[in-house]
Amino acid sequence: MALIRLFIEICLFRRGPQDVPSSMLLFWLVAGAYLLVGFILLGLEVAWLPAIVESLVELAMLLGFVWLLLALFKKTPRWQKTATAMLGSDVVISTPAIPLVGWTLAVPDATAIHLLLFGMMLWHVAVVAHIFRHALSKPWATGLLLAVAYVAGSYSVMMTLFPPSAV
Repeated sequence: MALIRLFIEICLFRRGPQDVPSSMLLFWLVAGAYLLVGFILLGLEVAWLPAIVESLVELAMLLGFVWLLLALFKKTPRWQKTATAMLGSDVVISTPAIPLVGWTLAVPDATAIHLLLFGMMLWHVAVVAHIFRHALSKPWATGLLLAVAYVAGSYSVMMTLFPPSAV
């Protein structure tokens, strides 16, 4: 329960990646939770095998981007804690999105739910900025710029690799 509280506090900007315990077991557990939540979210829209593949690609992109970013700033010793914070915060934000996404698929004109999901996406960008800012010891604006680049870039790559099927 304390670990869930830690990731919630990261999402509330009260703590940062430096507060994440250095543990490969925790990293793998959180990576598993990330894959599970991603699989469930994607599984609402695509078959199970593509959902698994897309979830694995998203995980690889996140971990690779975090490593590359930290390498560019010569902060690679912070990779494990930063990656764990990224994965854990994504799980905290994405888990409540599962029923909301399901609702939008059942009721496509649910404008209020779409606005709520958009707000959650903006919150996710802000949390990623918060994590990057702390991991790189840089100003908030730098973290925000990198977060927007990461989210936009990963979305673009995913849309290129896995274009939505025509309905």
